[in-house]
Amino acid sequence: MNLAKMNVVLLVVAVALAVPTALQLRSDAETFVDLSRIPLLFDGFTADNVGAITIGTPKKEQPAPNPAAPNQKTPIAYDLVSLLRTEKGWMIGQSGPMVVDLAGAPANKDLIEANIFAHLRKIRCDREALVQASASPEQLKEFGLDEAQATVIKVSDRANQAIVAELLVGREAAGAQTGTEAVKGVFVRKSDSNDVVLYEYDKGWLRPVQTDAWLDKVLLKLEPDKVQRLSLRNTATAGKTFVFEKQGGKASWVCKDAPADRGAVRQAEVESFVQRLRYITVQDFRVPAGRAGNLTGLGLGPAQIELEIGYKDGDADKTAKFEVGNKLDGKNEYYLLSSEVAFLMTWPAALVTSFELNPAEAWFDPAAPKEAPKAPDAPKDDAPKDK
Repeated sequence: MNLAKMNVVLLVVAVALAVPTALQLRSDAETFVDLSRIPLLFDGFTADNVGAITIGTPKKEQPAPNPAAPNQKTPIAYDLVSLLRTEKGWMIGQSGPMVVDLAGAPANKDLIEANIFAHLRKIRCDREALVQASASPEQLKEFGLDEAQATVIKVSDRANQAIVAELLVGREAAGAQTGTEAVKGVFVRKSDSNDVVLYEYDKGWLRPVQTDAWLDKVLLKLEPDKVQRLSLRNTATAGKTFVFEKQGGKASWVCKDAPADRGAVRQAEVESFVQRLRYITVQDFRVPAGRAGNLTGLGLGPAQIELEIGYKDGDADKTAKFEVGNKLDGKNEYYLLSSEVAFLMTWPAALVTSFELNPAEAWFDPAAPKEAPKAPDAPKDDAPKDK
């Protein structure tokens, strides 16, 4: 085969290979979806503008209609949870006229991001997601999107005056059919629209109205190398407060007013204690500190254990204080107050045990044994000896 014929053969082969490749690329182009161009239900939504969140589900038992006004619509009664943004972060808010015992307790910002903001940013309203345009009341009821069934998620601005987004969430769509394909997700709509949208999400979507489901029980996260000071007082110290510090930028711990009858500070023991302070987590939130009542009866006036932690937060020096009281009746927990949250809380007994040690015995070497006094030299005998 001469060179010209070989080139023709190679050209034919190249064309034959290019045809299916071009067809595949065209097919991929047709099926490719540019997510940045898909219309969103809440276009432009950003969590930065949000200051308050309310989630409500209709109560199982609704108020009876007013017999004196039979034509008046009876408002839906909801079980509610309120979340508020403050200077210190998110917290549980007051929901309705009833007193919420956990109002003021910290709320978990990661849960809020994953279960509120992330979904509001992703819900599509394009032709493929639209299930029913301008649904009738009967159709809304079928989708679980009428007022009597739908969960309401209302997001307000930082002044808690204007509504940023309001979403109604209906029944799960698992097993439903659109055309010939089974779908999974949940039916949703905006509060001011009867267009029903199918929202398909990858992971679970929590929408609880129980306040304790949103609590953030981690009071403090500490990097051990940022801790610069510790002070501890408990019943084992007989009222004495032991203070340990890192001085002059050094990594070793020194004790102020160290016991005279003990040796050097055991660096490994103090560091091991600090390592246990990485995540300071509470067992339970009881009531706001202002409603805690008689602190003396709880073992908190004064506290049985006082722990202070001085640490670096960027360039700022901060101090966190924890006070432990009596053990709860019938529970393996102890009452707790902290400078981090103005709440009466509880700590698990397993954690409290580590604060009951006596630093004089656990964090110091024994004193070096004193040298025994030397026996006096025998007196010299200068008397002449007999020969």
